[in-house]
Parts: sequence; C-alpha cells; structure tokens
Amino acid sequence: MKPKAPSEHEDGLLEYLEDIIGTSKLKQPLEEAFAEVDRLTEERAEKFNRLRITEKEKNALEDKKREAEDYLRLKNEHTKALSRFQQYNLWRCLDIEKEFEQKIVSGYALIVSWR
Repeated sequence: MKPKAPSEHEDGLLEYLEDIIGTSKLKQPLEEAFAEVDRLTEERAEKFNRLRITEKEKNALEDKKREAEDYLRLKNEHTKALSRFQQYNLWRCLDIEKEFEQKIVSGYALIVSWR
C-alpha cells in the first residue's frame, strides 16, 4: 500500500488510517472552513481597498476644509472687530450726549439765574 493515494478515488495508508481514527469525517468540514476563510480574506481585501480610496478622497478634501475653516475664523474675527467698533461708537455717543445734557442743564441754570 502506498503512503498516500495517488488520486482521490484510491486509498493509501494515510487514508486508511484516517478512516480508522475517524478524521476522514472532518475532511469535508475543514475544506468548507478553508473555503470560507478564502472568501472572507477576499472580502477583507476588497473592503481594505475601499478604505484606502476613501482615505485618499478625505485627504484631498482636507485642504479645502482647512481653507473654509480659516475663512470662517477670519470672518468671525472681522465681525467681532466691527461689533467692538460699533459698541465704542455707541459709548462715545452716549458720553457726548451726557456732556451736552450737562451743558444744557448748566446753561438753563444760568438763564434762570439771570432772570
């Protein structure tokens, strides 16, 4: 008897021992498991390639995102500066109004005191 069968339909010593031990029953489930592993490996490679493509696209858009963020940051700073300027103008107007009110009151007091 040959150590291993030359074809699938013949028996060799290895196949004879597998029949005796009972491992020949595991041959079919093992082949199915290996086929499943191969299928999952291919699926993983496909998903990994898609991930790399998506990362390249994301990196390409990163510069545009940074540019948009910089624009919004500058726009925000500009708006804050305008707000401070307008608040300062309002404060000055109120301060000037108060001065004029005091001058009017003191002027009115002078007019009243002259009479």
